[in-house]
Amino acid sequence: MLIKEFLPNPVGADKDGEYIKLFNDADKAVNLAGWKIKDASGKAFNLSGSLESKKELILSASQTKISLNNNGETISLFDAKGVLMDELSYVGVAEEGKMVMNQKLVQIKSDLQDGQILNAGFAPSAAKTIGLSVFLGIILGLAAVYVILQLERKLDKNLY
Repeated sequence: MLIKEFLPNPVGADKDGEYIKLFNDADKAVNLAGWKIKDASGKAFNLSGSLESKKELILSASQTKISLNNNGETISLFDAKGVLMDELSYVGVAEEGKMVMNQKLVQIKSDLQDGQILNAGFAPSAAKTIGLSVFLGIILGLAAVYVILQLERKLDKNLY
């Protein structure tokens, strides 16, 4: 289970648009009985029901009675045993209409484009690039020495 995102400063009245979105990243449904979310001030909301695999649960401010701060906020998700399962926060002033998103999910999404993995992760490393440059430099140097030696032999003169 993850906190997928939350919207602390919606366009318009905060109480009408604030929400917290949870996401079940597990391969099976999760029983939410006993689970809770808390904000930075310690205000808590008890969850119930279950959430199917790969599904979202959107909790509005009117549901949770949690008023999200517009100037820094932390939302924490605890399982039925009180173990912290996820936490999502931001610092500074929340821009109106901008949600706070879980970077774990954002990273996965940005690595995919049109269903294909981007090859950015497969760019050559600096060490490989430098190693190749040194290797090519040695080869070109040896080739130059060979050409000079061949010219010296033909001209019967020392060029080097």
